[in-house]
Amino acid sequence: MTPDTSPATDSEAHTWDPDLLLAIATTEEGCATLAQLGLVRPKQAAAMGLVPLPLVLPDKEQVWVEADRQEELLATIQRRAAEAVARPALLTAARPPLREAGFEITPAIVPDRVRVTQRLEVRLPSFPHPYRLNVDRTFSVGELSDLDGAGLVDLVSTDGKLNGRRRDAEGSLARRLTEIEAEVSSDAEALAEIRERLWRATHHLTDAPSVLRRWEREVAGWAQDRIHARGRSFVDSHFDLKRYEDLFPLARSMPRRLVLVVGPTNSGKTHRAMQALKDARSGAYLAPLRLLALEIMDRLNKEGVAANLVTGEEEIRVPGARITASTVEMLDPESRLDVAVIDEVQMLADAERGWAWSAALVGVPAETVFLLGSPDIRPVVERMAQYLGEPLEVVELERKTPLKLIDRRLEWSDVQAGDALIAFSRREVHSVRETIRAKGLSAAVIYGALAPEVRRREAERFTTGEADVVVATDAIGMGLNLPVRRVLFTSLEKFDGHEVRPLSGSEVRQIAGRAGRYGKFEVGEYGVVGRGSPNALRHMYKAADEKVHAALSLTLRPTRAMMERLATYVGTDRLVPLVDCFAAADTKGSPYALADLAPVRKMAVALDARRLDFDRRLTLLFMPADLDRETDADLVYGICRALEREQPLLLDNVAGKRIDSLDDLGLEAQSRICDLYYWATRKFPTYFPDREAVTERRAAVAERLAQVLAMRSRARAAGEGPNKPKPGFRGAARKRYGPKRK
Repeated sequence: MTPDTSPATDSEAHTWDPDLLLAIATTEEGCATLAQLGLVRPKQAAAMGLVPLPLVLPDKEQVWVEADRQEELLATIQRRAAEAVARPALLTAARPPLREAGFEITPAIVPDRVRVTQRLEVRLPSFPHPYRLNVDRTFSVGELSDLDGAGLVDLVSTDGKLNGRRRDAEGSLARRLTEIEAEVSSDAEALAEIRERLWRATHHLTDAPSVLRRWEREVAGWAQDRIHARGRSFVDSHFDLKRYEDLFPLARSMPRRLVLVVGPTNSGKTHRAMQALKDARSGAYLAPLRLLALEIMDRLNKEGVAANLVTGEEEIRVPGARITASTVEMLDPESRLDVAVIDEVQMLADAERGWAWSAALVGVPAETVFLLGSPDIRPVVERMAQYLGEPLEVVELERKTPLKLIDRRLEWSDVQAGDALIAFSRREVHSVRETIRAKGLSAAVIYGALAPEVRRREAERFTTGEADVVVATDAIGMGLNLPVRRVLFTSLEKFDGHEVRPLSGSEVRQIAGRAGRYGKFEVGEYGVVGRGSPNALRHMYKAADEKVHAALSLTLRPTRAMMERLATYVGTDRLVPLVDCFAAADTKGSPYALADLAPVRKMAVALDARRLDFDRRLTLLFMPADLDRETDADLVYGICRALEREQPLLLDNVAGKRIDSLDDLGLEAQSRICDLYYWATRKFPTYFPDREAVTERRAAVAERLAQVLAMRSRARAAGEGPNKPKPGFRGAARKRYGPKRK
């Protein structure tokens, strides 16, 4: 059973398979083809002192070696080729005795080697049956060729490498299982669960490395499942979101009185609430927009009532202030108040921000809570007042000026000074502005991406008559009291972030209601311009809002404190499992429902990938940033990187110094950067030190953006036409020859 593995003579070398020779030569140390050397021409190899082996190889291939090793390597390759030729005979002869002894012999990938595999049973006390694993190693044909059956069995049975791998397989499994069980040994139920899970996932595997890798995946999965199970149980038992109102103990301990003031736009809802706020010893105004909070703060301070401003992006403290104007998300449930005003309470039905109004409604700790909003929300507030067991006074107001529909579709030439044109995207706002300016009218613009200061200046341009018309998104429907004669819709549908849909009845009523101004325009009008049907607009105006009904569930979102408490209980510092636990909270049978936490989870995924401690990641989780916006995502990345490196991030590193050459889009991005950087200066002042600088830069950007918008308006209104090509310029209108057409 000993095959002949002696090297072939020179005359026999040419009888070997060229492909076999190439396969062996390319695996021999010291041999390489031109491709393996990274060369193209034989001259390049020769210049390196290499010579080709005298072998017949396929496709005129050559194998190059060092000149002084040519004979040695040629002999080695010939010997290995002989062993490769002898391998089939060895396999046939060796297979029966090795198989009888518990081994298998098979061809290896390299032509002159064979693989010997041993099947062994590894018994671990934690599992009901042993693992049947394979350990193996390769031998050259020459190592086994001169042995009989008994010699073969003896050699592989006592082989050090094979036995070492057998011991490693047995020992590695036993050690890792002991470590896993030690991590959960205090919980007998968990111990039984993890054992069963490990066995079920790996009992069919036949090598120790695969078993260990699968164990790690199963342990990680089991740990996450355990966190989710314990976390969901903790959320439902300790927070009990079915009784969400109990998470605000100060509000529950107070004899609160609710005053719901409902009425259409321009009905004076704010007047009574503001008078109560000014007379209060302490109070809060919770606004839907930073712009509106800023206006209320200015109004109170001008009337001699000191007031602070607190928003996610800005904070202005006034000495002696007893009133705070803030965005609704900045609710402080731990500060007792005399009066609180929650504006635009119909936002309870908003899918994205409704959770903030829910928290304000049930959690603001004020003796008197004014709720200002549209009549549509009345059934919801009445139901919640009854649920909370709190007295409710309802004040219904009527418009101070009548509102009527324009019964025909207007053309662009019908637009007049004093009109407000409504579009539903930044692009559409600018497109409508260009159309209006082409008609010789100047236009102010108002949309959400503009900083509050810029929106206010644009509103002032329209109010003072510097701009003939205002072109705005539906942001005009909240808080901006403008002297509008007519509200004209340029579209009756909008993209809401998910789909293009028709406007709801409440949206139409809120926007159309801005028409008319008591004492200036005694009749307000609304209609469509350019496209759309007056009949369709009439039906929309009268339609009930399907989202707002008595059975509406108030949406909820976990707070920072709730997330922190859950993390302590379940023992994890990852944010994603915490968000998932709250997303799965049980609210059935209650007036509440979980808000869409997808944006929060997206932020959690991004933060869990950073090398930041849990406290910092948790703070960043509630950063007022939208990762779907490129500007926000870039700055969030920059903030994380600065915190990871523990190196200060200066404003000049994220916001450009030169703003004179930026267009309106670039200035809007700079304004957004300043807002988020200012937020970072409040949360991490050590690493974001330019608080005063960002305040100045934000004001400069707002000033420049207002100038750019005003210049564009004046240029077209004056007939300059900044985009009109010069005569003869490529793209200019061609002169027409011949008689004019009549």
